[in-house]
Amino acid sequence: MDEDPLTIYFDGEHYDGWTERTVDIPFYKEQVEEHGDPVLELACGTGRLTIPIAKEGNKIIGLDISKRLLKHAEKKASKEGLGIDWILGDMRNFSLDKKFKLIFVSFNSIQHILSLKDLERVFENVKRHLQPEGRFIVEFFNPDLNILNRDPQEEHEVMEYENPYGEGKVKITENTSYEKAKQILHLTWFYDFEDKKECREWTSRIWFPKEVDAVLKYNGLEIEHKYGDFDGSPFTNNSGQQIVVCKKKL
Repeated sequence: MDEDPLTIYFDGEHYDGWTERTVDIPFYKEQVEEHGDPVLELACGTGRLTIPIAKEGNKIIGLDISKRLLKHAEKKASKEGLGIDWILGDMRNFSLDKKFKLIFVSFNSIQHILSLKDLERVFENVKRHLQPEGRFIVEFFNPDLNILNRDPQEEHEVMEYENPYGEGKVKITENTSYEKAKQILHLTWFYDFEDKKECREWTSRIWFPKEVDAVLKYNGLEIEHKYGDFDGSPFTNNSGQQIVVCKKKL
């Protein structure tokens, strides 16, 4: 995903506004408590999960491809008195002189990786950086055919959040178009301010449940748990998420 310096997508304050989610924080804290540190979060963004985990006294590193988001994360961590290492890097190609007890990719960020080749590069990097008994957690959106089959001309509500710069609210709507042959979902997000409208186009690779199971298996990762929600409930037909906890095959 290109980091356009003009788009609000990479504005840390706005990013915090539209990614505000707390339901997964207890889940990841519990995973860290169970598996231990050091921890590596890939695609950490502005530290929405990294910072709460560090506040529990855990050693965690945040890696992201966006310099602007990392700068905002560092600013937030500094206010909390936290000395977190923030690393500018690509999850497809990074090399750290450390191995981790837990590595995770949250918020469906893995679906920005569009090709199988690149996804396999991510998995190879993860395995290289995992301790022998370490765990890898990755989230995939569970495909909803109602969304994939939408009319591309229709605009749908996504969310509304307070403008961080104090100018009312920002409403986000979207158009979606799905390429069935490539399993690529094209999205256009419209940020509607009181006096202007901005848009951002991006793409997401759709992974169906059995594909997720297979691609992990054939890349040397053994699924230990597959959850459908952050309350630890099993993955079912009606689950919105595929939350997978896995380890390296020995």
